[in-house]
Amino acid sequence: MLPNDPTLDIAAFSRIFNNTTNSYKLLLFKSLLTIISSNLHVNGVIDSKQLSSLILAHAWVPSVYYKLYLGSQDQIYKHLYVLSLLDIDLASSSKNHFELITDTISRNNDEVITKDILKYVPYRLLQPFFSDELQGKKDAIKNALTTTLSCLHFDDKYPIYKIEHCKTDKLVKLTIHAQWLQYIKQNFAIISGWVELNWVQYLQAKNPNTPTITSKTSLDFDRISLVKQRKFWDKYLEDNQLECIFTGEILTKSNYALDHFIPWTYVAHNQYWNLIPIISSCNSSKSNKLPNKTFIDSFTSTHVQVITFALKNNNKAVIEDYLCTLHCTIDDLSNETEFKRKLAELIANLIDSAALQGFEQNWTWKQSDDSILQSEF
Repeated sequence: MLPNDPTLDIAAFSRIFNNTTNSYKLLLFKSLLTIISSNLHVNGVIDSKQLSSLILAHAWVPSVYYKLYLGSQDQIYKHLYVLSLLDIDLASSSKNHFELITDTISRNNDEVITKDILKYVPYRLLQPFFSDELQGKKDAIKNALTTTLSCLHFDDKYPIYKIEHCKTDKLVKLTIHAQWLQYIKQNFAIISGWVELNWVQYLQAKNPNTPTITSKTSLDFDRISLVKQRKFWDKYLEDNQLECIFTGEILTKSNYALDHFIPWTYVAHNQYWNLIPIISSCNSSKSNKLPNKTFIDSFTSTHVQVITFALKNNNKAVIEDYLCTLHCTIDDLSNETEFKRKLAELIANLIDSAALQGFEQNWTWKQSDDSILQSEF
């Protein structure tokens, strides 16, 4: 529940995300929170280009990095494509990842896209504050009427912001009400949590078959550390010979990288059943791609050996990952045929689902020309 305030219309505020058919209202308010928390306004006045850049930045992570669908009416991904922002190198800077994304977008963003992004959403977000005045009015006049009402009643109905239009560049100008600035700052943790909940629910509704939506609204690379998992595989390789399922080369503790067979950007976890050690150069080549399904048999065969090793050594963390995900018993894990069937079925389904979401399919290892030349000498 949002904190009450004797001055502000919290009931209207609580309805700003009602009837949300695309991502714009959520992205606009997330951007307002960024502006307020970072003090990027001047006495409540917001720079339109900066606002539209933040909207694109908040959309970049789920729509580009995680390939989530934002809705049939959504044009955000199109704007990112037009601005050539589908391939931001997150490793190219020591900056915070969101800052890097925002700075890159700001440098490329232009007035035309800013106008398009802010064409409707600032008006839609304010409609709950003027529901009586706007009731029955045609959409064609709602924007102009909302603009008038937001200025006329700025100091009695206290909408979140007022809308004006700059005559010079014809961009919308938003000014956040001082009372709302104070309310949001005082209750920032609660409000940002409420917005995030609505954002996750929206994304889940648009991507019903996608796992771990809650992990796909921001970038937190701390969570992809594989230290524990690597220790397990190092121990396994001490006593067991294993070939890379893609290249056929013998793996050692010094030449392998742990690969997420189904890309991490789709599953967003490090569970053991989806990890496989492969030659490091091969891992770089595979990157964020889906392997050809012909590799599933080799993958599951390797995991038969791995689960046998885990059971023998009573490695509870590893065993638990398989039990929970495959919905099986210890006996099932010990049954090679049943174990391979369950894991293969899961992997195949995930490949199909990730492919529908836009992940590149049918990756296979291709030895580089340089490697081939070196192997001939």
